[in-house]
Amino acid sequence: TVCFLICFSWKMGKKSRVKTQKSGTGATATVPPKEMLNLISELLQKCSSPTPGPGKEWEEYVQIRSLVEKIRKKQKGLSVVFDGKRDDYFPELIKWATENGASTEGFEIANFEEEGFGLKATREIKAEELFLWVPRKLLMTVESAKNSVLGSLYSQDRILQAMGNITLAFHLLCERANPNSFWLPYIQTLPSEYDTPLYFEEDEVQYLQSTQAIHDVFSQYKNTARQYAYFYRVIQVSILNVMYSI
Repeated sequence: TVCFLICFSWKMGKKSRVKTQKSGTGATATVPPKEMLNLISELLQKCSSPTPGPGKEWEEYVQIRSLVEKIRKKQKGLSVVFDGKRDDYFPELIKWATENGASTEGFEIANFEEEGFGLKATREIKAEELFLWVPRKLLMTVESAKNSVLGSLYSQDRILQAMGNITLAFHLLCERANPNSFWLPYIQTLPSEYDTPLYFEEDEVQYLQSTQAIHDVFSQYKNTARQYAYFYRVIQVSILNVMYSI
């Protein structure tokens, strides 16, 4: 959803298989900015608090998750989605990669059951043989982000400058929302969901409470929510600055 806040001025170009998901049951087409900012501020405050004492981490996690779900519900229907399945776009990915100088011979994209999609050799590959190369221009990097619509925001925010992973996440979101993005053939093949603990349902996380992993799960969820809340406010301020300068 953040990408819509950054990319509000983009104009739709040629026809594309990119679309904005229509709001479903219970979705809110327009959420009052003040209402959203109040929720974001509450989330940021909650996620910026010190780590709770033993036995209180679950309670904090549930509170943070509740705020996140409220925000998700209010933003329901704003996600950029693509028609069909990700593997429908594999031929376009290979065509795009070939046209831009990447190696695409000697292997094919295959589904390895539980492991998911990956590259499968179609010929014998010798030890130390270079069989796969990707030109730098095909990579989404911090440098390409700085030269994109994110450039102005990146130059002003020190936290964004210090966190390359966040910069790349924003870069991906912005390009995903752009139907004319150079990287669209790649972006269309990315997974729509993951099976990491960050995406677990609350009852699934409960099963981890007696394991060593639970503390990392709490920490990751809290840190991710804090980063989202922080940058949501940063982008809101950036949008207001742009609007007032027009």
